[in-house]
Amino acid sequence: MRPARLGLIGGAALAAALALAPRADASGISVARFGGEHGHPTTNNATAIYYNPAGIAMSEGTHVFLDVSLAWRKVTYDRDTAPSDCVGASCPNVPGANDGKGSLFNILASPMVGVTTKLGDVGLGAAFYTPFGGQSIWDKNDDFKDDPTYAGPYDGVQRWYVMEGTIRSSFISLAGAYHLKPARLAFGLSGNLILSTVDTVRAKTSGGDADLRAEGRAYLHTTGVDWSLGAGVMYEAIEKQLWVGASYQSRPNLTGMKPLEGEQTTFLPGGGESTVDAEIEHEIPDVYRLGFRYKPAEDLELRLFGDYQRWSVLEKHIVTNTENGDLLLDQRREWKDTFGVRVGGSKWLNKSVEAFAGAGYSSNAVPKETLEPALPDWDGFSFTAGGRFELVEKLFLAASYTQLVYLPRKVSADESELDDGTGLAHLPDGNGNYKQMVGVLNVNVDFQF
Repeated sequence: MRPARLGLIGGAALAAALALAPRADASGISVARFGGEHGHPTTNNATAIYYNPAGIAMSEGTHVFLDVSLAWRKVTYDRDTAPSDCVGASCPNVPGANDGKGSLFNILASPMVGVTTKLGDVGLGAAFYTPFGGQSIWDKNDDFKDDPTYAGPYDGVQRWYVMEGTIRSSFISLAGAYHLKPARLAFGLSGNLILSTVDTVRAKTSGGDADLRAEGRAYLHTTGVDWSLGAGVMYEAIEKQLWVGASYQSRPNLTGMKPLEGEQTTFLPGGGESTVDAEIEHEIPDVYRLGFRYKPAEDLELRLFGDYQRWSVLEKHIVTNTENGDLLLDQRREWKDTFGVRVGGSKWLNKSVEAFAGAGYSSNAVPKETLEPALPDWDGFSFTAGGRFELVEKLFLAASYTQLVYLPRKVSADESELDDGTGLAHLPDGNGNYKQMVGVLNVNVDFQF
């Protein structure tokens, strides 16, 4: 069937584009886990370029830092029929087409590379990393495989919101910091070039309803370039024992992202394929961080840190045909601000071997009213264990595994308000049960010279 064919075309393009795109394992679509347990606002390794640029002024020598996070992610969405569903002669009620369970299992990788150097009291650094992103490639519904009448449901119950998609913002950062040694105080600034992509494939009809006989596909591909600033301070409150760090990362362009530009290709039965220039309005938040690092003994370190992310800046996702100004999508988000907190510690077994562990909590950004399968979020707990080893002099390898445990969410038909004046009034709502499990293996190498 041609609707499925467009889905496969979009899927091939997305598979290539998403090879390095992580899925959120923190609040909203935040995926800043590079550095593992040593990525925080009191660190002095290269991840400080993002977490707190003041930290690079408290390092020594020159460092090359390579990091990769390899994650697995499992999601299920189990939807019930609802009174708001499109039914009747124009929308035949086919069991399993818009109700039942959808699922995905994805394996993802996300790299980070950074370089820092210390020149007297001045620290300088550069890095590439992806602090915000999300990906989903959903499984097929084999009950509708090769169905001669209804081909669309083969792409899953969640297809009206997503079949495959990504939202990703990668940073190229430069940072500078100064260490006031007599005061045991450091200040840092960073500048970020933000490279963003939004890709989605979803089901679509010309009438904006869920008519299975008129079901087509819409593939949106957009990109954008923005900038942002970061600032931080770190204070060595007790010499060689207690450090306090605070930092701020601004929104893109200080006041918000520019629309991402690209095109949308649509296939509708009987209408063929059409491509128009399009743009999407999207946002990522500003982030506040605070952390403490305490060494009560030479071989023991304790850490406490947290963040506050202003996800309330993401009110809608609006897609516009820039050729004529028509709205292609007007979807409410109305996300809420989030917070996270984490505790951890390290024990040095000897000069060359460090064992560490940590645990944390992050709140979710998505209210029940606008929760749907494309960008879900959960309250979650994370548990990490790992080690750091000096392989040879000044060459360190760290490895850790993090298990993320999310609290299931249930949304009733009465609670879902996706159809409240957003142009989604005739699509299946977001009611149902949402579950997620994530595991992350982090490995990094730090070479000093």
